[in-house]
Amino acid sequence: MEQRTVPAMVEEHARTRPHAAAITRGVERLDYRELNRRANVLATRLAARGVHRGSVVGIHLGRSVEWVVSMLAVLKLGAVCMSLDPKAPAERTARAIDSAAPTVVLTGAREGGAPPGTAPVLPVDDVAADPDDPGDPRVQINLDDLAFAMHTSGSSGRPKIVLAQHRWLTHGVATGVAVNRTTSADRGSWLAPASAGIAVHEVCMLLWAGAAIHIAEPETVASPPALRAWLLENRITQTFVITPVGETLQSLDWPADTALRLMSLGGDKLNGWAPDDLPFEVAVSYGSLEAFQIANSLYPWEDRRTPATATAADRAAPPPVGRPVPGVTVHLLEEDLTPVAPGVIGEVWVDSPALSLGYLGNPALTADKFRPNPYGAPGTRLYRTGDAGRLRPDGILEHRGRIDDVVKIRGHRVEVGEVEWVLGQHPSVTQVCVVGVPEDGQHQLVACLVTDGPVGLRELRAHAARHLQDFMVPVAYVLMDRLPMNTSNKIDRRALPPADWRTWRPSRPYREPRDEPALGLAVLIADLLTVERVGADDNFFELGGDSLLAAQLQTRIEERFGVRLRMEELMAAETLTDLAERVIRTGEQGGRIDRPPPIVRRARS
Repeated sequence: MEQRTVPAMVEEHARTRPHAAAITRGVERLDYRELNRRANVLATRLAARGVHRGSVVGIHLGRSVEWVVSMLAVLKLGAVCMSLDPKAPAERTARAIDSAAPTVVLTGAREGGAPPGTAPVLPVDDVAADPDDPGDPRVQINLDDLAFAMHTSGSSGRPKIVLAQHRWLTHGVATGVAVNRTTSADRGSWLAPASAGIAVHEVCMLLWAGAAIHIAEPETVASPPALRAWLLENRITQTFVITPVGETLQSLDWPADTALRLMSLGGDKLNGWAPDDLPFEVAVSYGSLEAFQIANSLYPWEDRRTPATATAADRAAPPPVGRPVPGVTVHLLEEDLTPVAPGVIGEVWVDSPALSLGYLGNPALTADKFRPNPYGAPGTRLYRTGDAGRLRPDGILEHRGRIDDVVKIRGHRVEVGEVEWVLGQHPSVTQVCVVGVPEDGQHQLVACLVTDGPVGLRELRAHAARHLQDFMVPVAYVLMDRLPMNTSNKIDRRALPPADWRTWRPSRPYREPRDEPALGLAVLIADLLTVERVGADDNFFELGGDSLLAAQLQTRIEERFGVRLRMEELMAAETLTDLAERVIRTGEQGGRIDRPPPIVRRARS
């Protein structure tokens, strides 16, 4: 496996292919020479701020050219990237900054100024205007040096910070390039939030190959039809999408002459095979922050298992994860680390060069998840994924769900303990249990609570939204007299209310909307959520909305009324009437809302 680092590969592309497209976002375009120059400028500024090998640097930026420049600048110095979500609650960001103690945090005006926390801040907005090129830093980077400190949900109620070395990055990226057959001729997409670990996967694989990165805007990513149009317009040749979005994209019409050749899916369990007549390959990629690349349905290429190559026997079963990629061994083990019998479901443990070091400041959890490898060379480790799986006789791995309390929500891994901890901080909540319940092949989070007094469901949701990222906010809240307990005096999750969370939604008397834009909003929401009607007192989220659907509603409101409603405003609206007032107020602040044309509601089949 290639032993070079990502910054070294970018520096080589800058020397050998200086004018090749590196990053494009709208009308903004950087070639590899300019990308490398800007990274060198920022690296020089960071070094002047005391950043050196092993320093932690926060990157408080969204999906942007500046994020890529910042990441490269930090890695060039042998320092550690800690990507921070500008949209995360301030308390969560401050806690992350204070726990990792970065030397400096990079941010920009687009992110609203300095992030919370105690670290010094360095703006990056003016890097492009600096005409200098100080040259590549002369820092010898070792593959055992730390490269990333990445956040993931924590079962203790606090986010975990995963520590990953350059070896993790190099092996994972080089393997991905080989398996995906990525070349410098590819035009790849970047769709994941910058703070998500998968962003490293998307960006660094394309940089490694010298391909072109195309950055999609948030409203494009939130709408599958808009995303399809963007992929076609930008002649994207390979894209990585989270499974729920990918399954929707697959159901849309695609022209036979599309430039897209590969759509990789990951982050969640695949529910079914894609159509076999799509004009591109659909692949499954399986991995995590702790173990970058584990398995892929494209490997080996000559025997890949994708919708285009699947046999009738393949399609009779759910789509498998694929074979372990080169250098990786998958073990299916019992709790005592003994192997399960052939063909039997067991817990997936991984032996890989791309294992992270563990968790910052949490040696107990590190020791639990990373164990000495009884089946490998001395000093090697196994990583406990928490997934259940089965190995077929042909060596292909099947994913059979989770064995712990981790729930995948739209591709994000959520440990319900963190959500429970946040809800437990509400002064009225005495007990709480959060469960993932299925809906249309995916999962939603539902909170079952015991309180010591009256508390509104909307108040609970607002409390959760102040402290959690949007995909971690439960969609429903069930107030109970007590939570069921088992004989071990632990909450018996199997004895909680029925799994259909839609039966737990509060029932409200219907009151008809009277005026625009409430009438128009009612139709938009009813069509989006596939409900019969929406009343003046109904709440979008209580009707079944979530943050992904909220982004689609945001786009539809803009198309319908010419108003760009901020996501914070949309999520804070308690009723349809409240939402309509916010639309009117936003329109008055930014310009008059044009009188909307009459609405013709689409017929339901």
